[in-house]
Amino acid sequence: MSQLSETVAEKLEPAAAAELTRVLDLQARWENMRGAPGGAPGFSTPDLHGRQKAYDAFRTRLAAYTARHAAPHLPEVTLNTPERVGMWCRAARAVLRRAGQEPVEYPAHLIAKAHRLADKVAARLGKPPADREAAATTLAAAVRNLDAVVEWCDQLAGPSLKLAGAPRIAGKITPAEPRAEAA
Repeated sequence: MSQLSETVAEKLEPAAAAELTRVLDLQARWENMRGAPGGAPGFSTPDLHGRQKAYDAFRTRLAAYTARHAAPHLPEVTLNTPERVGMWCRAARAVLRRAGQEPVEYPAHLIAKAHRLADKVAARLGKPPADREAAATTLAAAVRNLDAVVEWCDQLAGPSLKLAGAPRIAGKITPAEPRAEAA
């Protein structure tokens, strides 16, 4: 199985993309619950039960999805830079676009995750947050929200590193080996 990327997502069948949208939304729901509620120092038993139910729902849906489709890996690198958040949002956006012809609920948790990640980066870098489309309820609106986060990330990411002869490895540019000059 390959890593979930924009390229992989663009090759999904619409029905598979619709199912993956649901998986990603459940994953985001569970991940969005990780922080203590209201900034409180601990968790109550009902909070922990809610987290466990959210995780179980995600794992159940993921298992069902992977039983039907050759699923991309869902684990992600740490999403703490504009480049990485943008990459994740591009992949999620590609999944939503492919799912566009299928009946899919608005992925509120996925969009909340995208903005939560961007907000953390913004706070760390002292930048204003990415734009949000208020009262969004359609898949097209979800794509527009991801577009806004991707554009915001691109503006913060700065110029890309371009080295002549630098091989690309796993999405990263690495310097080429020094070459011996011909005499």
